[in-house]
Amino acid sequence: MKKIIVTTVLALLVSFPVLAATTDFVADNNITVKSVTFGSTITDMLIISGSTAESWSYSGGTFTVANPDSSKFRVGTASTSVTAILVKNSVGTTVACALNSTAGTSYVTLPTTTDTYTIEPSTLTDCTTLCTTITGVSTYYVNDGTYTIPGCGAASCQSPYSLSATTGSVTASCNPPGVIGGGTYTSPATPATPATPATPATPATPATPATPAAPASAASYAQQWQNVLADATTVASGKIEQILSAMGATRNTQAETSAASKYTTPLVSGLKNITAEVKSAITNFVNYGTPTTKVLGAGERAGVVNSYKAAFGRVPATAAQWKDVIAIGNGRWPGETSSAADAKATTNFKKIYLRAPDRANAHDDAAVTVMAYGLRPSARNLNSEKVAIKSFKAIYGFAPTTATNWDAVRAIAYSGAKR
Repeated sequence: MKKIIVTTVLALLVSFPVLAATTDFVADNNITVKSVTFGSTITDMLIISGSTAESWSYSGGTFTVANPDSSKFRVGTASTSVTAILVKNSVGTTVACALNSTAGTSYVTLPTTTDTYTIEPSTLTDCTTLCTTITGVSTYYVNDGTYTIPGCGAASCQSPYSLSATTGSVTASCNPPGVIGGGTYTSPATPATPATPATPATPATPATPATPAAPASAASYAQQWQNVLADATTVASGKIEQILSAMGATRNTQAETSAASKYTTPLVSGLKNITAEVKSAITNFVNYGTPTTKVLGAGERAGVVNSYKAAFGRVPATAAQWKDVIAIGNGRWPGETSSAADAKATTNFKKIYLRAPDRANAHDDAAVTVMAYGLRPSARNLNSEKVAIKSFKAIYGFAPTTATNWDAVRAIAYSGAKR
């Protein structure tokens, strides 16, 4: 492919608002990009010699680069007022950051992923504080092995926290331990040593938890239920200000866009007459959470909505429906029931435990309810879950993938039901 070689360019005047190469661009010397927006003022940026890309442009103070190639595209500045240089992708997410510790020499290197990137001079003094600190994190997610934005997602978690379902993602979080609660049953905090799964030819005996801990007091259950109802009212209102106030959070429209694309769109797929208000409520719940579901990561909150959808064939649209979603997220029995979901859960119970469930038995009832509606534990035991996954594979002959599959795994791990 023909390349345009720029031998010496001292400055690009503002009178030329857009400059973009029609073929590959190669800088054979440092190039000054004048009058780039810098807060309420402007500054000059430098394209470092040797930088290559499909093209770059300057328009109205905005400096962008299209599709940097494998030889790297580097940008610096001689301005001592600029303390850091940020690179944002086409959806506004910061994907690279470098401190301008030596003005005129320091630079940021752009990612090579195909996209159009915006270069922004900044007054940040620390590239490690670009995202919210994650509770329980050990190491942070690295975008592609080269361009690291610490704090934008958990890569590993401290014990006893566990990585959320969005493993390997800039939205991954660390979930604290907890127990399933609801009805009159609280699952055991410490299951007994799980049984060793047999080979797939002979279904394994599901893990057998220890004697359940004493249920929480009636007063604490009543308070939790009031909190669930308050959360449901807040989410169903559709008012982002109420959610932000309840969570003590600041609005992040970029995160909302990401959550809508990653979680909301798949959740409403295949459903008819889904309004913008319903989609917005799902996105807000997944992205920001509520006081009673903040211990869950965004992926797990999306999973709660998915379990509700699997049980009732719809996503929540009313305060009553959101009450059941949030109850499920807190390990509480939903108010509405589904005969189809109960029947399917009963069938799965028989396959797992080789007998019919005794719904008068708290453990059996918990197992069927968890499988039917996807109740989440308020504290997790990873050892019990690992053995439950092995048991599921041995019984069904495949790994859990769907919402109902994972509900069965949770029932094996936490219900206390036995063969």
